[in-house]
Amino acid sequence: MQKRFCTLLVVLMTVIFIIPSCGKYEEGPAFSILPKKTRVVNIWKVDKVFVNDVDRTSLYQDFNSSYKLELTKDEKLIATYTTTLGSVTENGTWALENSSENLVFTVAGDKSTFKILRLKSSEMWLEETVAGNKIVNQYISY
Repeated sequence: MQKRFCTLLVVLMTVIFIIPSCGKYEEGPAFSILPKKTRVVNIWKVDKVFVNDVDRTSLYQDFNSSYKLELTKDEKLIATYTTTLGSVTENGTWALENSSENLVFTVAGDKSTFKILRLKSSEMWLEETVAGNKIVNQYISY
């Protein structure tokens, strides 16, 4: 009985110390059984936009309401949105890079690299720097 208790205690302590260190992304999750690529594959819409840590979602509301980002299993990207000129569809590719810390979108030969802050199957936060401004787009599944 005592040996069994000691074994259980060792296993429990190992889990307590190892699980929190499993988190790859700043904002979580701490642990996921789903592979990163599986969590990226989804149809996403923008939920919130932060510029230099200030919520600027309302400034992008018209664009956000029509924006849809589809990331497929075969690493294709389809972005659709509406402008004053009508509906726009952009096709490209996506890839995980830098040990899956970055998500790279390539559209019409242009590459955009985003740091992944949070990656769940229904929530994804991506950070990029544009003209010295830190922009964080928080996506939720469509």
